[in-house]
Amino acid sequence: MKLLIFFIIFSGLTQPLWAASGVKGRAAWRGELVPGVSVRAYRAVADIALGKEVGRAETTALDGTYQLDLPPGEYFLTARDYPAAPQPGDHFCYYSGSPVRVVAGRYTNVGFNLIRVPQEAPPKPGARSAIEGEITFQGEPLEKVYLYVYNAPENGFKGPGYLVHPVEKGTFRLRLPPGDYYLLARKRLKGGRYGPIEIGDYFNYYYGNPVRIKAGEVHDIHIETITRLSMLEADDPVPFHGVRGVVHGGGKEPVAGIYVFAYATATMTGTPDYFSAPTGADGRFELPLPGDGPYHLLARQEFGGPATNEFYGRLAGPGLRFDAQTTTHEVTINVEQLESR
Repeated sequence: MKLLIFFIIFSGLTQPLWAASGVKGRAAWRGELVPGVSVRAYRAVADIALGKEVGRAETTALDGTYQLDLPPGEYFLTARDYPAAPQPGDHFCYYSGSPVRVVAGRYTNVGFNLIRVPQEAPPKPGARSAIEGEITFQGEPLEKVYLYVYNAPENGFKGPGYLVHPVEKGTFRLRLPPGDYYLLARKRLKGGRYGPIEIGDYFNYYYGNPVRIKAGEVHDIHIETITRLSMLEADDPVPFHGVRGVVHGGGKEPVAGIYVFAYATATMTGTPDYFSAPTGADGRFELPLPGDGPYHLLARQEFGGPATNEFYGRLAGPGLRFDAQTTTHEVTINVEQLESR
């Protein structure tokens, strides 16, 4: 009897206390649900190439569904159907909404829109180190898209990074000094180089990141973009956690085309930790924020560079904090037109 009681108690304790939280959803390739895909969670982008996962789901079922139990926190997520080195034709996806915030007692819905690993030529010698190739969508060149080059993943690929290269007709050649680089492609339906990726926008994280370029090497790079599909994420949405509000001008009228930046430090300098899409004609914005804060808000018309000849303003106060009772803040930010310097 004592042995039986011990077994029952021990068995109960082996279940994670956070088993009621995590991520779930579907994986699809060009609208076709895909079984046999492994969804993996990482604490940092750099851990993906190192294979330092903190969680892995059972492979997707015949209907493309999966569930991954994770403790509350923030995670970078990938999905793939190969065990080690990718081969042409294998499936891969880096979730464009990463990092994903997991809250206690809930499953965050995350859908993976997969690509197939392309056939690429090995690096070839060149007068200068470079990358060349194409950006496509479903096998066709994607026009008027931006290629983003980052030399570090720590900021979650926010802001301009090392450089932003416009790609007009889908093909590119770009000189880069020797080093390690992360490559992403983005095309927003609203236009512009900056802002969050929304449903319907084109995006992808290059499956071979980071790309290690040596002196005199030219790398063949093919990035197939995908779009975020609402049908993969529609069920049981996670409650909003962040700040909503309106941006007003000097006459209290709403101001369109304003970004709202969130910083973890009160100085509000450098690359913002999070940023919103530009405000619409009604001046309203929505900015999801993870964790408890505090967050300090700044609103401006331009993304980066010295603030001059633009609308600019800050939210006064000690910074926004979140707790179990306060998960959403509604604010008004007043901006003024700065003069040219």
